[in-house]
Amino acid sequence: MSPRPRVYKTEAIVLRTMNLGEADRVLTVLTPRLGKLRVIAKGVRRTRSRIGGALEPFSDVQLVLAVGRTFDVVTSSSLEDPHLGLRNDLHSTATAWYVIELADRFCEGAADSHEAFRLLAQSLSALDAGAAVPREVVARWFELALLDAMGFRPELTRCLECGATIEPAGNAFSPAAGGVLCPQCAHASHGARPVSVAALKVMRHLQRSPLAGVLRLHLEVAVQREIERLLHGAVSVVLERELRSRDFLDEVAAREVSAGVVEVG
Repeated sequence: MSPRPRVYKTEAIVLRTMNLGEADRVLTVLTPRLGKLRVIAKGVRRTRSRIGGALEPFSDVQLVLAVGRTFDVVTSSSLEDPHLGLRNDLHSTATAWYVIELADRFCEGAADSHEAFRLLAQSLSALDAGAAVPREVVARWFELALLDAMGFRPELTRCLECGATIEPAGNAFSPAAGGVLCPQCAHASHGARPVSVAALKVMRHLQRSPLAGVLRLHLEVAVQREIERLLHGAVSVVLERELRSRDFLDEVAAREVSAGVVEVG
């Protein structure tokens, strides 16, 4: 691999930021070709900074970077898409933090980030529409698509143990094993959870469809919650940790339920 030029340009999505010193900020960004980078934006917190407004979490930006000793340095930036719409809706914001953290954790040390970048960009653009978009559907689609892109595609059509084609009823899903088990094999798998016909059907649809093909999907609350639990288990097994953004997402969902607003899309 040829060495990186002294000054180079890349598109990036800002995943998170951290203040450094009195005026600087360290950015963690995901790029389509260079993986996940930590870069420094010098003087960005000063009121007269020309680049500060573009370098916020969720923003899709074009960066010009100069190679530095510890961190590469942002010399200029321009906005591709600030995704302002998702900041105006609390549930969309919470879901955006969740998909951002998922991408951040899955791309730890990953050089090949093109597909993860593409999936994240699509999801943030969809969430940008706010309440008009089924946020839970976007989150579940992103989980399945990212698992697939990173080499952890859940098996949803054949039994993981015996290889038999899965029939509609009596099946289980094993987060630890990474897929479905037929009724005869389900008892033998540690941690397998029953999976309803409706939930399995929806997960298969989400797994094989582009995001645009699922944005009109309407789910019963019980099915939505079942799929969320199953995929949360699958993601947690791979990452071997809980995501902090889930607490925020659960809190927002609880507020909506207590206020009588329950999302079913």
